[in-house]
Amino acid sequence: MPRVKRGVPAHKRHKKILKLAKGYRGKRKNVFKLAKNAVMKAGMNAYRDRRLKKRTFHQLWILRINAACREHDLKYSRLIYGLELAGIEINRKMLSELAIHEPDIFKEIVEKAKAALPPEGEAPTLKKTTKKAAPAKSEAKPDKEEKVEKKEDKKEEVEEEAVEEAKDKKTDKE
Repeated sequence: MPRVKRGVPAHKRHKKILKLAKGYRGKRKNVFKLAKNAVMKAGMNAYRDRRLKKRTFHQLWILRINAACREHDLKYSRLIYGLELAGIEINRKMLSELAIHEPDIFKEIVEKAKAALPPEGEAPTLKKTTKKAAPAKSEAKPDKEEKVEKKEDKKEEVEEEAVEEAKDKKTDKE
């Protein structure tokens, strides 16, 4: 069996790791053993921090929104509740951007949320919470007669389609 020399693949692997370690300090940038550990550690940190970054930004947006709300005499939690009652669906990132770059528009949004809020310490009226309320029983469950009618209509539609297909087949054969 011929001898296999492993120099080329090893050199290629070493170059790949050292390229990833470019810019590191000390021997970590040019000694393979140290560079390999440094690159592995950097990869683990990068993986973890990609997820942490999302959390951190979410916290930042909430801080910015809260600071902007307080200028308009409203707490963050009340603003979010007011937006929900008013039916305004906007995410925290966009609210944060509006608070920074478009304070006039943010003020309008805050005013709409304030208008939708019940007085502090009181429960909201039923009209404002209808969005979350479950549908009435009559709407949720149709009567037996309605179910029978729907089934009959479906049967008729299926029969009509079958008749049309049969006609099409006859015309194709002729």
